[in-house]
Amino acid sequence: MTQETEVLEPAELEAVLNQVNTRTPTGARNFALLQLMARTGIRCGEALKVKTCDIRQETWGANGEQVKVWVLRLPRRATKGQRDRQGIPLTPATRQALERWQEKRAALGVKGGPLFCTVSAGQATGFGEGGELQPGQPLASRYIRQLVGRLAEKAGIDRRVHPHMLRHTALTALYDKTRDLRLVQHVAGHSTSRHTERHTHVHPVAVAEAMGALDGAEG
Repeated sequence: MTQETEVLEPAELEAVLNQVNTRTPTGARNFALLQLMARTGIRCGEALKVKTCDIRQETWGANGEQVKVWVLRLPRRATKGQRDRQGIPLTPATRQALERWQEKRAALGVKGGPLFCTVSAGQATGFGEGGELQPGQPLASRYIRQLVGRLAEKAGIDRRVHPHMLRHTALTALYDKTRDLRLVQHVAGHSTSRHTERHTHVHPVAVAEAMGALDGAEG
């Protein structure tokens, strides 16, 4: 699906995430952001536009086979090309990371705005969108690029690592698990031909099962 140099091995991804100190608000935010990107395959720009209301629990299925699934449902405003996107199932580990950050975010008194936001006040070049920081401001994509590169270096990865590799890693892992390219396209939000759209259908519960997002799916 992707070139080998564009994908992190499972051990490499774990090593990168392990460099984050999740006990601090900044660390909890960064870990949740990277975990979300690495497990759902969303783009960095999409992740930075996520709001708290975009994460919700939904009931999927029909005919007595309904299940509860936590999903990220990106609205048009947050997607590349402003296209509608299918809800992306979240694993229990991703939910836990998001909940930890949301608790710290609420403790800072941040309400509304982007889910992944600044936590400090003062001057900091290249962090928020402006020169003067206040809690709750959008993060700059440049900060995420620098963060990922710094964590990879600390993890001992001797090649360039960038945020888009997290998307490649997530989608490749999903393909390796399912061997279903159509399902992966569905999760990725890639455009497909109208003919394919008319004659194929991916059941949302199958997506949740494949991504290990159903309660009890992970050991």
